[in-house]
Amino acid sequence: MFDAKVRLEGFQKGVGTLMEEMPNSINSLFEFLNAVQTESALSVREKELIAIGISIYTRCEDCISLHAQKALQAGCTRAEILEAAMMSVAFGGGPSLGATASLLLKALDRFEGEVQP
Repeated sequence: MFDAKVRLEGFQKGVGTLMEEMPNSINSLFEFLNAVQTESALSVREKELIAIGISIYTRCEDCISLHAQKALQAGCTRAEILEAAMMSVAFGGGPSLGATASLLLKALDRFEGEVQP
């Protein structure tokens, strides 16, 4: 059974191991990611909604877990997150609907009570 918090913790642990074993590569990647995720022409909220859409379209369980949590932390509402996901369903069809129904809803249920914007 999918547990977004367990999935996220496993992802973070794996990234920590990679940071120890491949520090140049991982630090370079995170430097780029931090630059891209910084508020600029788009707000952090808007960028997280885009990340939700991409995560659903690609059906990446780690990404769905991470960006569901980050979107809530950025102040996105459940309705906004689900609307962004449904844009992915429009492009990705049934597989994206499945990821929304089986993964994103569980991630939101798991993180909504824990996350403070």
